[in-house]
Amino acid sequence: MGKCPSCGQWSTFEEKSKEKVPKAKKVKPIKLSRVDLSSVPRLPFLSSQLNRFFGGGLAQSSVILMAGEPGIGKSTLLLQLPKMLKDQADVLYISGEENQFQVAERAERLGVEDAWFLSTNNLEEAFSCVEEVSPEVVVIDSVQTLSAGGVDGVPGSPSQVRAVAERAVEFAKSKDVVLFLVGHITKSGVIAGPKLLEHLVDVVVYLEGDRRSPLRVLKCVKNRFGPTNNVVLFEMTAKGLIEVENPSGYFVDEASLEVPGSVLSSVVEGTRAFVVEVQSLVAPSVHPAATRRVASMYDVKRLFFLLAVAEKYLGVRFAGMDVYLNIPGGLYVRDTATDLAVVVSLYSSLSNRSVPKDVIVIGEVGLTGEVRWVRDVEARLVEASSMGVRKALIPASFGCKIKQSDVKDLQLELHPVARIQEAVEVLFG
Repeated sequence: MGKCPSCGQWSTFEEKSKEKVPKAKKVKPIKLSRVDLSSVPRLPFLSSQLNRFFGGGLAQSSVILMAGEPGIGKSTLLLQLPKMLKDQADVLYISGEENQFQVAERAERLGVEDAWFLSTNNLEEAFSCVEEVSPEVVVIDSVQTLSAGGVDGVPGSPSQVRAVAERAVEFAKSKDVVLFLVGHITKSGVIAGPKLLEHLVDVVVYLEGDRRSPLRVLKCVKNRFGPTNNVVLFEMTAKGLIEVENPSGYFVDEASLEVPGSVLSSVVEGTRAFVVEVQSLVAPSVHPAATRRVASMYDVKRLFFLLAVAEKYLGVRFAGMDVYLNIPGGLYVRDTATDLAVVVSLYSSLSNRSVPKDVIVIGEVGLTGEVRWVRDVEARLVEASSMGVRKALIPASFGCKIKQSDVKDLQLELHPVARIQEAVEVLFG
């Protein structure tokens, strides 16, 4: 109809489809206090650390995204799952990057025998194999190499990654399987693909480490079935990734303690505290006009900042000196609680005076030379006490929150310090 009989206007009619809105089902809410949390089926690990990391084991129907740099050990760790799970659950390893000979050779080296394997880039083929084998755990390595039918784009494109992730999550929930998705990361350290990928999954973990070091750190940043910010340390060996039972002992070598420039400090990764060793070397430069400032496993910009604070408030000069700072063990330290230890280490090396090996130094340093409070001091002191530490320098700024009576059972002698000058005076007189 061209002309409207009501208003007399032409071309004013619009086509509209009449859709039936489905009638909503009646649902009833439930009191959260009545939810039985113990009823969530889980696959426990042999390791107590991994059980704590995932909140009691792998929750049934959960989807876990594991990300990390190429060659860091993601595939190695996931291929070890049959050995790591307590009840010897069936694991199907699906790879879009390697064939059966490559994976079988690595499995033999790792001592893994009871694992199913499929090499495919087609998501529908992968789902068909899962229905045939009926495993309890499925690993897809990686989400960027599989393609979903009926979706435009090459594998790894945003549309394909989104489609693969959505269908994989829906499949895992419907089949009650634990699904691991391996994700690649970009140069900037974020997971490649749309951000929706991290929102869809239940758990997001990162495997990090320096390729020059055998240490690997498994970090949890999202977990719908347990706590977040947990960490587990592994050591890369010829037989795969082996869990580090005593991390503080891994980072500290007693042979290098009580040497000028060596100081014990503490870092917190997630919810765990570790004792680490801070080493520095201050030596006259061969070319005084072009001194060097080198930091290993530590932010070199933070080192510049602490050098400037030490020069102004300790009355020392690093001009004409090469400065080298190192955190042994392979753990990159971002915790500002090591600031005071770095300052003490630099002063120790410059003055050629050593710090006793039973002393730990904890505190953040500000621009005015004040020692600021840091989190989880109690946990840091407990871990330090287990390593034989008997004397602790802790921050006194904003009021000392820990009293000597609070650590009586730890047999620790506390020395609250408000400024870096006080710390140097306590240690060196």
